[in-house]
Amino acid sequence: MLRRMVLAAVLLLSVAGPLAQSAQACPMCKIANEQDSLLPTAYMYSILFMMGMMFSIGGGIGFGMYLLGRKENAAIESWEQGASDAEPGADGLLPGGLQPATT
Repeated sequence: MLRRMVLAAVLLLSVAGPLAQSAQACPMCKIANEQDSLLPTAYMYSILFMMGMMFSIGGGIGFGMYLLGRKENAAIESWEQGASDAEPGADGLLPGGLQPATT
């Protein structure tokens, strides 16, 4: 099976390789690069800005999830420490709405 896959990949690359064309820039980038102006630099900065915003938003969401997880873990630990000495309240329930174990 592996031999067939390797043979198919080699065959595909040998046939498709010579047919591949070189990549060309978009028409606006090509025109801007042909002129001697500051426009190519502006394109570069706009691309960097767009990439930076994408990673900034993703990083902000990730950092928010991290803080949310830390807050949840702290709440769970404080509840576990308080649950060991917890006494049933007036309604007969422990904190968090749990019922005490009966024997």
